[in-house]
Amino acid sequence: MVYTKKIDRDVLIEIAYDLLENEGIEAVSMRRIAQMLDVRASSLYHHFADKTALLSAVADKGLVQLAEVLEQTRLQASSDPQHQIRAMGIAYREWALQHARLYLLLFGGAPIEEHPSPISMAVAAPMLTTVAHMVGEQHAIAATQTAWAFVHGFVMLELADQMRRGVPAEGFLFGLEVLVSGLSGKRSNV
Repeated sequence: MVYTKKIDRDVLIEIAYDLLENEGIEAVSMRRIAQMLDVRASSLYHHFADKTALLSAVADKGLVQLAEVLEQTRLQASSDPQHQIRAMGIAYREWALQHARLYLLLFGGAPIEEHPSPISMAVAAPMLTTVAHMVGEQHAIAATQTAWAFVHGFVMLELADQMRRGVPAEGFLFGLEVLVSGLSGKRSNV
């Protein structure tokens, strides 16, 4: 039997993350993780109060990954904000589809935070920075919300298997292009 001292928070998060990604949220339980580690389930509660707390830590890990992907994409794209928005939109969609179960944990019905955490803000930061160059600081938050609403909405429809006609990637790219064109064009004073 593994000693409790050899179980750390990061190991538990990693195991729960892998279970979620490979088998779904139903597979994540304190009992299952304890069995995998050959320890008593009660020993896991020294690290997490309950399954919800563990899943919250898994969600934080997912948000960090998504934030890193978006920031790397922004940095690797040309300095043209339009190109950066397109690249980040595509990267966001690809990441979400590759990590569908994790994505649904992150955005599939979680309550809205009154004050977003620094991790949540890190996910929005690359887009916020980019759109500010296009629409100005005054409209940057609204433009970022618009971009996220489009990308997230499209991804959620794909994950719900609601994009059966046509090729979803083509529809996504078309919508992304319309969004970028709209952000770069002249706007009426809103």
